[in-house]
Amino acid sequence: MQHVFVSYKNEDLDFAENVINKIEKAGFATWTDLKIGAGEEWRNSIDLAIKNAFALIVIMTPEAKASEYVTYEWAFAWGIGIRVIPIMLRPTPLHPRLEALQHLDFTNAKSRPWDRLFEEVKAASRAPLTHSVSIPLNSPPFIRQAVASLDSPVRSDRESAVETLTTARTPPARTVLREALDHPLPDVRWNAARALAKINDSADVPTLIDKLKDEHDLVRIWVAEALGKIGDPRAVQALIDALKDQEAQVRPAVAEALGKIGDPTAVPALIGALKDDDPGVRKTAASALGNIADRAAVEVLVETLEDDSDLLAQTAAWALGETRDPAAVLILIEKLKNGTEGLRSAAARALGLIGDPAAIPALAETLSDYSWSLRKEAADALGQIQDPAAVRPLMEALGDPQAEVQRAAMFGLHKHGIE
Repeated sequence: MQHVFVSYKNEDLDFAENVINKIEKAGFATWTDLKIGAGEEWRNSIDLAIKNAFALIVIMTPEAKASEYVTYEWAFAWGIGIRVIPIMLRPTPLHPRLEALQHLDFTNAKSRPWDRLFEEVKAASRAPLTHSVSIPLNSPPFIRQAVASLDSPVRSDRESAVETLTTARTPPARTVLREALDHPLPDVRWNAARALAKINDSADVPTLIDKLKDEHDLVRIWVAEALGKIGDPRAVQALIDALKDQEAQVRPAVAEALGKIGDPTAVPALIGALKDDDPGVRKTAASALGNIADRAAVEVLVETLEDDSDLLAQTAAWALGETRDPAAVLILIEKLKNGTEGLRSAAARALGLIGDPAAIPALAETLSDYSWSLRKEAADALGQIQDPAAVRPLMEALGDPQAEVQRAAMFGLHKHGIE
């Protein structure tokens, strides 16, 4: 519930309580630092209370003007667009900003403008908040302009604002981007998540984790992308939970993020995702398992080579190559010889990535295959296997009738130090 924040110096507590009582009798909730509970972090509590206020009343006296706490409260409120209502309790030279706000003169105890105060509060309660995202204190003008543009009715303006904040990479800009994850417009939220992915700072992880439950699927997708890019293990459990997202287009992004983080604790969940109803989820889960390179992941990927879906089997072969695990070499050789053309091609590529000399004879034999694209994959793989036995078949492949195969053989020989 929004309220009126009342800022004052302790010496003026009696008058502050009088203001509070009258404001509450007029039907408005109030908040002061007296409501901070034991053990709470007082600065965070005050900041949150100001952000949730629709107006801030500051009781001005010479002591209040000299108080850094009172100054912080009204300046913070003004900086984030909260209506500030100054009450002059005792004659005080005001800060130029407060003076420009046309303060209420309460210096005469016999004639105080209470009705005017109530009118100001009522007007503030009816006015919409200036911005959906608060402006950090002491922000430069371009940050203020970007915050204002986040609420523009023109989508390109909103996108430009996020781009400006991304380019800035300053603490105030990042604060705005984190708050923008709660913006009422979904495009601002997902663009903010994309921006935080580019900035790639682990300090943003807790905020991003909370947004994995955003109501809009594109926001959840880009949040998962950001968490994967940052690669912080703190996000693993939340991403595992998100593998059960009801939207099939979200789950691949989540699986990919888990693969990028590479934490073995995600392996069981990714193995489970290999049985997802959506083929895209199954494919991404297999690829993610390859990135993690865990023994259990290797075993299940080997089993997946036998899947009825050729696309999933191919993905499993590519993923086995990413694991660089020699335990997969024999089964990949078998698929190189007896699989579909797509699976044979994936197996050749995987054998090259693993780099085990045991694969050289089978790859050399594949250089005689009818499919020139498969011969090219075999030449590429032989070039990656740093063993002298790979040189001879590569030399022979220089005579291949297909130029692409010849070129792959030349590059392979170059990797072996042969010009």
